[in-house]
Amino acid sequence: MSSRPRSLSQMTACLLLLGVLGFAMSAQYAIGMPPLLKADEKQHAAYAIVLSQGVLPTIDTNTPADPVRYPQLAEALFGLDEPRRDIWVANHPPLFYVMSLPLVWLGDAVGSSGVTLLGMRLLNALGYALSIVLVGLLARELVPRRRVVPVLAGAMVLGCGAVTYDGGAIYNDGWGTAAAYLTLLLGFRMVREGVTRDRLIWATTAGVAAASFRSTGLVAVLVLGACVLAALWMREPTARTLRRGVVLAAKIGLAPVVVIGWFYARNIALYGDPTASAALFAKFSRQTHGGTLFQLVNPELYLHLYGSLWADDVLPKIWVVAAVATLAVTITGLILDANAKARPRAVGVMRRVDLPGASRFQLRLEVVVRALMAMYCVIIIVNLASFHAGGGWIHARYAMPFLPVIAALTSLAVLRVGRRWVTARSEESVDLRIALFASVGFIVSAMVAHLHIQQRIDGPADASWLFALIAADVVMLAVAAYVVSQLRRRLRPAASGDQAREARSIGRRAAQAVASPGRSFVE
Repeated sequence: MSSRPRSLSQMTACLLLLGVLGFAMSAQYAIGMPPLLKADEKQHAAYAIVLSQGVLPTIDTNTPADPVRYPQLAEALFGLDEPRRDIWVANHPPLFYVMSLPLVWLGDAVGSSGVTLLGMRLLNALGYALSIVLVGLLARELVPRRRVVPVLAGAMVLGCGAVTYDGGAIYNDGWGTAAAYLTLLLGFRMVREGVTRDRLIWATTAGVAAASFRSTGLVAVLVLGACVLAALWMREPTARTLRRGVVLAAKIGLAPVVVIGWFYARNIALYGDPTASAALFAKFSRQTHGGTLFQLVNPELYLHLYGSLWADDVLPKIWVVAAVATLAVTITGLILDANAKARPRAVGVMRRVDLPGASRFQLRLEVVVRALMAMYCVIIIVNLASFHAGGGWIHARYAMPFLPVIAALTSLAVLRVGRRWVTARSEESVDLRIALFASVGFIVSAMVAHLHIQQRIDGPADASWLFALIAADVVMLAVAAYVVSQLRRRLRPAASGDQAREARSIGRRAAQAVASPGRSFVE
């Protein structure tokens, strides 16, 4: 009897296609933007350059300004006051900059710092592309019984103009976000399928990486420990299990302390706190914006955070319209969905949606996963409110931790609102058609925004640069056309059999985890 070879599910393949398109868009920004255009790019590049010289910089280390070796940095620093000539991003852990060292050495070898700067932009673009894929996978964990939600979530993130725009700059956010998402994803998988030694090792490794990219990765590590504790307790609620879970959670928390804790201890010794926030506020004479509690109840914080995903930095403010439209659809769809569940109709937008069956235990696991995701978001928003209250600015990069929840909610809303116009014989066919139309709509919106933004940030218009820019345009549009055609093929209703097989496979794995919990517990 021959066994069928394993292959990617239709939804995972769609997510990878969206990630490729996201990378293509960010790569074009990386090519088209003048060197060091965006805020903090100078400092992130300088961090890697100084590190390549064997020095771990501080927030007061001067940015290299040799006009021969680093002409772009020298030009970008011209006219800046002393604090802004320093590497003030040196409060960040060094993993991203360690990854950038080969790019610095390559630039030195060929005698062109431009190679280093473009390479670091592309490195960040790859991290953002992975983040798009992981948003979809996290959305699948949050809404496991709606098979098209991952694709809609990934497409919605692609439509956020600031995501791909920031992906084309020299930031550590792309890889920091991807590592944090991966940590959460592996934690949620353990909640659903049980804790094994291999899963625990991979999740802990991802958590260490997240904490080594950005301090917010420590929050993902904290939630990972809670995931392990919840996964064990849900299957065997005994005192022995509780003790075992606490021990495992402590070991998970200890891993980043052993690997990267020295850096946070260094920050405390140099600046008085693990993230050097107070020292940076003092360095730049930032004015406070009220207290943390005030910011937490301030609607402007949330609106600014949400809107920044579409219109951040130099992006045209007209794209706030896209943010408003998406928010309006999300709120309307969620209200309609809640009303449809309470008072379903036989036809129309309020008709009942029959989801795949799930046991009571599986439903409880869904609630736990969502509660853990909410825990992550609450901790991040409290830290962000404190940062903003102390004088920090809000950028689209700071909204990235909330994207899985935002994208999942928007996807559910779109599936509900789309029922106003889409009909089919089965609910699954309706979902597939809505997902196709909405995903293509998000992609078209993203491309229009992309080309509009590109007109404002084109680099030098010499012949070679212009050729590279046109080539990048052609490649990006070709990738977009290919992705749309593949989505059309993979999301057609005829593909529903693949989704049904995948749903049955997930159901079997969950049933096995419930039926034989002893196999999945770490002793």
